[in-house]
Amino acid sequence: MIMMITNDKRMNYLAEYIRESGVSLVQYDQNAKTFDLNALKEVRYFILPFGGISADGKIANTNLYLTEDILRQLPKECVIFTPIKYPKLMELLEIVPLKYEIIFDYDEVAIYNSVPTAEGVIYHIIKNTDITIHQSKILIIGSGRCGQTIARDLKALGAHVTVTYRKKDAEARLFELGLHPLHSDFLIGDLHHYDIIVNTVPTMILDRPALEELNKDCYVIDISSKPGGVDFEAAKELGINAELAGSLPSIVAPKTAAYYLYRFIRDYIANEIKKGRYQ
Repeated sequence: MIMMITNDKRMNYLAEYIRESGVSLVQYDQNAKTFDLNALKEVRYFILPFGGISADGKIANTNLYLTEDILRQLPKECVIFTPIKYPKLMELLEIVPLKYEIIFDYDEVAIYNSVPTAEGVIYHIIKNTDITIHQSKILIIGSGRCGQTIARDLKALGAHVTVTYRKKDAEARLFELGLHPLHSDFLIGDLHHYDIIVNTVPTMILDRPALEELNKDCYVIDISSKPGGVDFEAAKELGINAELAGSLPSIVAPKTAAYYLYRFIRDYIANEIKKGRYQ
């Protein structure tokens, strides 16, 4: 049996896909207040939602709490699926050691997910700027899976796209894609060139000194995990339009994003069964 918590449209669509596949599913929506302790004992796969878990265990955008007592009710063979490595979950799993899988650590999921993410970035750029993407100067901070997809799509729309990198193989890949590689060490001092900056790196990159270099009309969109890599308070004081745009796939294409998750979970369970494990 699969148990999951749904707190946005993407997770609701994922529940539909799982239910249509014929697998037994227990679903807790945003209005649920408690877990069924008897049902917990039968769970083989537990899917956590996006948004995080607070220090007291509250699951984002729900009334449910993930606690040590809840985890102890799950079978020892239960596998927990989590989108990313939530600190509170890791803390609880130190106490109650259950197997877990970080969904976005799998390349196939992250790469598929980068497609609706890139479309979301394009949507935000069009909504927040008075210029065309075509011929605009755009900087992508980070050459990972999302960064490369975003850069490719923006280049296809005629933008002049620069992408930061750290490793030489990333530089070669960016060059091969027809993009402009920029080593991260040379980022500061180069920022005044750009009309649009897209940050994908979840560490502080655009602090106040960096933001002071920006063109005042520059639009900054940060798609990294909270709290992001931009000093948003400084940006506001400097009059720079900057926003943290999280969960873009759930906003612009929740059904497609859900299918990517479903396909991963379906294949994971099928592989477990093939290995002689349970469903």
